[in-house]
Amino acid sequence: MRTRGIALLAAVAGVLLSAPAAAAPLRVLASFLPMYLFTINVVGDSPGVAVDLMLPATLGCPHDYALTPSDMRKIASADLLVANGRGMEEFLGGPVRRANPRLRVVETASSVVPLRETHGGGPHAPAAAETNPHTWVSPRNAILQVRAVEKALSEASPVNAARFRANADGYVRRLENLNREYEEASRKFRRKNIVTFHNVFDYLARDYGLVIVGEVENAPGQEPSAGEIRRLVRTIREKDVPAVFAEPQYSPRIAEVIAREAGVPVRTLDPAATGSMAPTAYEEAMRRNLKTLEEALSGP
Repeated sequence: MRTRGIALLAAVAGVLLSAPAAAAPLRVLASFLPMYLFTINVVGDSPGVAVDLMLPATLGCPHDYALTPSDMRKIASADLLVANGRGMEEFLGGPVRRANPRLRVVETASSVVPLRETHGGGPHAPAAAETNPHTWVSPRNAILQVRAVEKALSEASPVNAARFRANADGYVRRLENLNREYEEASRKFRRKNIVTFHNVFDYLARDYGLVIVGEVENAPGQEPSAGEIRRLVRTIREKDVPAVFAEPQYSPRIAEVIAREAGVPVRTLDPAATGSMAPTAYEEAMRRNLKTLEEALSGP
């Protein structure tokens, strides 16, 4: 009996030693809300994968965001950082590498054909061409960025690759439906010229045939001068712009001043940079935008 018991214990130990070790959990950090929404849709209920959001969902685009000690702790414990890139997260680089040298960073906007924009450099400096980083604010681009998230996740956790693919396929189908809604609506727009708050909707305009003829602010927080306001009011009148589009992330005060001078209403377009963290939040925000555009651009 004793010999059989020892043999049984040895057999059990052999099985335990030969069994593959459980995969370590994959810790994914998303830079800001749109990247978080894309990521949780691809991850779904995949086992052993945890997704966290770095910037609060109330903050908006991380143009000039400064990393906090809490952010640094999140970065230090993460395996994968899902970012937009193209200069949107200016904190990427040295600070992130120092906090976590082994962290893999995926810049999902690298899958999108970029838009270049030129900024005047003043009398003694040449104009500078920069890439517009607001790629996600278009269903067409969102599809590409979701696929970039899927690829990065599958490489980081091959055991879940099939599940990531299935989840991404389902989400992409929903985004393709959203894209078709935009395409169908844009064919019925009677007007194409719009004035936005800043350059966040340039990719949306490119993809659906709109023309941005002016912006309230050249950069968020940089209010226009009196002369710039007069020129923008003149443009709105001359180009038959039906509304000035504000953003929920910023005060509408200047947009209201310009709209009042030009004799047009203020409408709101949301780049989905703040708001709900529910998996459907991006689609819901973009459908609200589409309804706003239809109301503003399809009328007489």
